[in-house]
Amino acid sequence: MIVDDRLETVLRTVAAGPGAAATQMRQLLDLLGRTPVERWTEQHIGALTRLDSIAAMLGEPASASLIAAAGLRSPILVEHFAEAGPKVALAAITSARLTEREWLRLIPDLPVQARGFLRHRRDLGPEVERLLARFGITDFALPLPPGFAQQREPAARIVPLPQIAAVPPASEPAFSPPAAEGIGAIIARIEAFRRARDLPAGAQAEGAAPQAIAQSRLPFVDEPPPAPPAVIAIDIALDADGTVTAASSHLASALVGLRPFAADPDAPVACDPATLGAARARLPVIGGRLELEGPGPIEGAWRIDAVPAFVPDSGHFLGWNARLRRPPAPSLAAMPAAAEDAAQRSTDRLRQMLHELRTPINAIQGFAELIQQQLLGPTPHQYRSLAAGIASDAARMLAGFEDVERLALLETAPAGVPAEAETDLTALLTRLIAQLEPLLAPREAVLTHDLPDGPLPVAVLPDELERTLWRLLSLIASAATPGERIHLSLSVGAGPQGFAVRLRLPFPASLVASSEGAPLVADSLASPGGMLGSSFALRLCGAELRAAGGLMVRDGASVDVTLPLLTTARHAPSQKGVVGSEAG
Repeated sequence: MIVDDRLETVLRTVAAGPGAAATQMRQLLDLLGRTPVERWTEQHIGALTRLDSIAAMLGEPASASLIAAAGLRSPILVEHFAEAGPKVALAAITSARLTEREWLRLIPDLPVQARGFLRHRRDLGPEVERLLARFGITDFALPLPPGFAQQREPAARIVPLPQIAAVPPASEPAFSPPAAEGIGAIIARIEAFRRARDLPAGAQAEGAAPQAIAQSRLPFVDEPPPAPPAVIAIDIALDADGTVTAASSHLASALVGLRPFAADPDAPVACDPATLGAARARLPVIGGRLELEGPGPIEGAWRIDAVPAFVPDSGHFLGWNARLRRPPAPSLAAMPAAAEDAAQRSTDRLRQMLHELRTPINAIQGFAELIQQQLLGPTPHQYRSLAAGIASDAARMLAGFEDVERLALLETAPAGVPAEAETDLTALLTRLIAQLEPLLAPREAVLTHDLPDGPLPVAVLPDELERTLWRLLSLIASAATPGERIHLSLSVGAGPQGFAVRLRLPFPASLVASSEGAPLVADSLASPGGMLGSSFALRLCGAELRAAGGLMVRDGASVDVTLPLLTTARHAPSQKGVVGSEAG
């Protein structure tokens, strides 16, 4: 199955009555229960809202019956229904089919009432029962006596209604409980509990049931004091300099004053280069990696999500609002591999879909060329003109598919630059700017530059860099308005990983919205960025530069391209040139 649209199909269906509503609720419970937590999307959250509306339509008893029969396998569903009415919460808690690790993560977030329902379950495991004991829940179901699990109780008999109303004969007792109710077994369990409570301290080593001994202890007296709960998420605020000014945890004193985005190797906090680059460009940070030194609760690996804040009127940068969160516990080494596998699967599905789209378009293009070239016989000029347009549109669509496939491969492939990669940036830009002159001259547009006299070697393959810079320069040149001046600036400076070349290209007025920092104008088939628009062209350029070891960041009405320099000597730009026709 290439596209799984089962959930979308169910949500599009309108439940016309109680029967259809119950069926739809069972379908949603099954689909959501099969979806892992990490694959939930906005559509799955919307399905929860649909479940709430169906539950309100059916009523609490009917909803509780459907939930109890579903056997919830998703912690999200269990937590969601645990916050509902008592009948629905009881059905969700008693019918949940979660692992011990999922219970341990879920119990601290459950309401008190729903947490108390767990006392009736015997399949939670010792770790979960110890966690519940810390919350004051110790009156679990009584332990089973030895050998009780092997006894099979007969099924409860269903007595017809007339026999319930009938009066027993005088020769029979008024009440005679059948053996199927297991009264003797209940008494045996009570006696086992009493014996386990009265056992001496060393009785466990002599074969006593560990569960019975654990339940006979008094909470907060016989057990050692529990360790403080682990800190898994902290909200922090950073000022414009990147210094933590506030934290939502009791460990705020250990966090205030730290600079998570600093590049100092001796600092008690360090972040990965991608996070550092995004922070310096004042861009949002998603899933950044941090290593903290300090007290035990905050020491170790963290993930950071940060959103920059600006003054609405002036655009003045205020700082970041961020959240620190612990990475998932199972294995930190497996997380990148799992993410890479998911991205690779998504890329493979996209490439397969593009392949399926190419087949009919290739056929259309081939037939159009046959008609246009009159290979099937004489054809009127009007039909030949239409066929030529169809062939041209098909070629543009195929080129767009190639760009989409290239972007998908670049965004999932690891960045790596060959050791022999070297390109003279001065010579390359000089040649590309000369090729743009015929495009600029008819509109009297001007492209000025300050390229240096000598060579400027960068660690990028020539073909890759030429393709990216040509796409970027042609996008800017084709969008230039008549008489517009566009200045290309080039500078060399020290970066975090050595010297780097910074190329700044301004956007023409037609590509920039009225307010600074706003997104590009809406794309269309006639946009200078090609069939997929200028936004896609810029995203592809950024992916190509990242794969080549560089970086492209948009700064207001211009874009900055950073490329690694091969030499440690500083090159001062000294030559300035003008390309295009000067406007009178």
